[in-house]
Amino acid sequence: MPSMPCLLCGRPLDMRMDKNRKPYFVCDPCGMQLFIRRKLGKERLQTVFKNVEKAQLPFSAHARDLYEIQALVKEIHGVKAEMEKIGFWGVFSEHKFRIRNSLKTKLDNLLSELEQKTKVNRANR
Repeated sequence: MPSMPCLLCGRPLDMRMDKNRKPYFVCDPCGMQLFIRRKLGKERLQTVFKNVEKAQLPFSAHARDLYEIQALVKEIHGVKAEMEKIGFWGVFSEHKFRIRNSLKTKLDNLLSELEQKTKVNRANR
């Protein structure tokens, strides 16, 4: 059965047919649904499936970039959470300021990396 990768997570989407024999795709983990309802959309979908190997390359690159960006965002949230935890430490914690400065540096580096990654993605469009 033909498939294409999810735009959000890159997993293969399951193609299904509705009661009117119109194709649609579902990604169960993400909850995303992609419906093809018009004649031109169906024709283009057939073209994609005829050239599936060529079509998979851009989708795979997109999925890889998306995973990398998601990983950076997750790490940024983790560093921010650690910085918030430090705020609850006692005022006289011996290493509090050094740890906070290290986390701030890490956060700045991650934000720079994310910015560079998105610039590269915009340039490749």
